[in-house]
Amino acid sequence: MDTNKKELDKDTVPFFPNHLTTEVSVALGILGVVFFLAGVIPKDLGPPANPVMTPAHIEPDWYFMWLFGLLKIVPQLLGLLIPALLVIGIFLLPWLDRSTSRRPEARPWVIIGAEIVLILMVVLTYIALHF
Repeated sequence: MDTNKKELDKDTVPFFPNHLTTEVSVALGILGVVFFLAGVIPKDLGPPANPVMTPAHIEPDWYFMWLFGLLKIVPQLLGLLIPALLVIGIFLLPWLDRSTSRRPEARPWVIIGAEIVLILMVVLTYIALHF
């Protein structure tokens, strides 16, 4: 067994410094090409933004649309507190639901709560898109 190990040691290349040096040099080369291309071919971003005026046509992405709808129907402070409470509730859910079973039929309150939250998200998204 000792002879096999010596034969394997002859055919291997150590990770440090040989392989690491090669990987770092390739990464720096690619980074250099990216920086060179960014300097030679700059991306035109259009006119600078006006920080004083927000355009009226701006809408959030689809997965934030329910928050946009929530902000349309409740005061701003409440619109910030409700999502924060939902996130806190999600983090506390393992401690709030002490059921030993993992079957959905044995945990009706959690399933009903999740369904209510999903329905509210759909309704708020509809409100954000149509009102």
